[in-house]
Amino acid sequence: MRCTRRAVLRDRNPVEFLDRRADVLAQRSADLKKLSAAWQPLYQTLTPVQMRNLGYLTISVLRDLRDRAEERRMNSEEEDD
Repeated sequence: MRCTRRAVLRDRNPVEFLDRRADVLAQRSADLKKLSAAWQPLYQTLTPVQMRNLGYLTISVLRDLRDRAEERRMNSEEEDD
């Protein structure tokens, strides 16, 4: 039987949730640090217009990744219960 989203939220252990969330955020932070270090040499060679465009693209991609990660997290929590 498939649990409803409401049941998942009602039965969630907030301490375990925060602990898992902290682990995920720590890994994401480490990954972003690696990405920024890799991009730095390229970024230094860009024109101001290219720098601005890369800024817009970065924000757009990070928003999309955040939304997809949140969707996966909710789906995995539903499957765990």
